[in-house]
Amino acid sequence: MSKKLFEEFSDVSSKEWKQKIQADLKGADYNDTLIWKSNEGIDVKPFY
Repeated sequence: MSKKLFEEFSDVSSKEWKQKIQADLKGADYNDTLIWKSNEGIDVKPFY
């Protein structure tokens, strides 16, 4: 039972995440659709 939970998955870069998200958006603009501003004026991304 000492197997790590995610060891069977490979690492994924931020660039790869963004490419997959853009494909899933099917033409919708990434910034307009998924990035929003907090009350403090900070851009909040859909993943970190």
